[in-house]
Amino acid sequence: MKKMKNNIIKKEKNFIDETGNLAKRWGLGGPAGRVWATLLLSEPPLSQKEIAKKTGYSLSLVSPSLKLLENLNMIKLVRKENKKKLYTQVLSFVEAFNVIIKRFLQNDIQPLIKDLEHLKKFNNNPKISNLIKDYKQLETYLSWFEKTIFLKKISIDKIGRILG
Repeated sequence: MKKMKNNIIKKEKNFIDETGNLAKRWGLGGPAGRVWATLLLSEPPLSQKEIAKKTGYSLSLVSPSLKLLENLNMIKLVRKENKKKLYTQVLSFVEAFNVIIKRFLQNDIQPLIKDLEHLKKFNNNPKISNLIKDYKQLETYLSWFEKTIFLKKISIDKIGRILG
C-alpha cells in the first residue's frame, strides 16, 4: 500500500516536472507550468501556500505564476476562504495548448511576416519571398489547428482519421 502511494506521488511529481518543461518551451516558464500542472491534478481548489508546498516553490515564485496563468485564463480564483485565495484550473491541456498557439501566432509569427514583407519592399532577395511563404503557411496550419480544437462536433479521433 505504501509502495503504491509512493509510486503515485512519484508519477504526479514527474507529470508536474514535465508540464513545467513543456511550459518553459511554450514561453510561459517552468514555474508557471508546474503551478498549472499542480492545479490540473488537484480536485479541490488550492491556496497559494498549498501550491507552494506541492511545487517546492516559494510564495514569491508562485504568486507571479498564478497571475500569468490567470491572465491567460488557464486558471481562476474560485473563492476566498478566511482571506485565503483558492485557485483551480479552467482549461484542459488541449485548450491551454490552443491558448499558446494563439499567443505564438500573435506575438511571434505575425510580426515576423510583417517584418519580412517590409524587408521585401527594399530587398528583392528571393529567399525573403520564400521565408514569407513558409511563415504564412505555418500561420495557416497553426490557425487551422487552433480553430479545430474548439469544434465540439468533431472528436479528436475523427480529426486523427481525417489527417491520416
